[in-house]
Order: sequence, then C-alpha cells, then structure tokens
Amino acid sequence: MTIENLPEKYQTLWAECLPLLKLGRPGDDEHAAETVKLVLDYRGRLEFDADVLIPVAMLHDIGHSAILPEHFKYITGQNKLVNGKLVHMLAGAKIAHDLLHKIGYDSEKAKEIVEIIAMHDTDQLKIEDWKSWYETQNKKVFHDLDALDRYTEKRLRSMVDSGMYDMDEILKELSRLLDNFIFPEVRKKAEENLNKISL
Repeated sequence: MTIENLPEKYQTLWAECLPLLKLGRPGDDEHAAETVKLVLDYRGRLEFDADVLIPVAMLHDIGHSAILPEHFKYITGQNKLVNGKLVHMLAGAKIAHDLLHKIGYDSEKAKEIVEIIAMHDTDQLKIEDWKSWYETQNKKVFHDLDALDRYTEKRLRSMVDSGMYDMDEILKELSRLLDNFIFPEVRKKAEENLNKISL
C-alpha cells in the first residue's frame, strides 16, 4: 500500500510501519494511510508540525499489532474497551520509539511523537477532564484529524464489514462523539460527512 504524494523523507518509516499495521486490526493500515492523507492535504487555519503529525498518523494505532486475539480474554470487565485502548496506546508508544530510533529520526521530534501516541485516545477513556491531556497544539490537531477519519463512508463500511460493529450503534456513537472535537472547523467537517453517509 502506498500513500499518494508522501514526501520521500517519510517513506522509510512507512515501509517499516506497514507490515506491523497489517498484523493489527483489519483496516489499521488503511486508517493510518487515510490519516496521513488528512495531515498532508490539510489546508485550513490550524498550525501544526508535519514532521511530528505525519509519523504520528502512521504509528498511532500500531500497538494493535502487539495485541493477539488471545490477549483479549485477559482484557475483561466493564472497562474492557478502556483497558484495550490503554494497552494499544502504551504498546504503540514502545513500538514507535523503537522504529523511530531504528531509522534515525530526529530525537526531539521522536520524543513528541511517542508522547502523542501514548495518549492519543485519552478522550475515549471516560476521564472527566480528558481535554486537559491535549495540552499542545500538535496533540489537539492530531486528535481531531484522527477522529475525522471515522466520519467517512469507507471507514464505516469497513467497521460494519468486520462484523465487530452494528451500523446503528456506530452512527449513534459517531453522533455522540461530535462533542469530542476540539476545533469547530473539524467538527463542522465531521458533521457534514456524517450527513452525507448513506449506507
């Protein structure tokens, strides 16, 4: 899988990421590629460091590659979803650290990339003050662009086709999650996308 118009300086990292993403949940590789495209194609008013957010987009869900199906029997109870989110963020941070070190990525940028990966789904952990965790501009922008990819027909169809989700449940959850967008311009785009979906 290639990412159209991916600058050459990120291609080595993408080549390292892709095999691991394919070991994760079905569609993680496509989600990573789509999120990279959202960062590359962004033309709005929000400022961010592409040298941080493009690698984050590639790596943020790579922790799912370390969670085998048999591991899920140990992630139990009412906090199963929350615990699964924690595991994939922490495993992903370690994998990202190792890959960035392996390819010799800028150490200061790598530190920030790993930090974002370690907390990127905090809004889904049922923490009352979750927005306080997104204290930098890069964290805030990535949060919204990552979430925006969920609001596409292609992504919804892949979630339903996986058999893990029911369409009515997904649409209800996406409507609820509109309140989690930090920036009004990204929330507006998500609402527009949601209104266009016809499955």
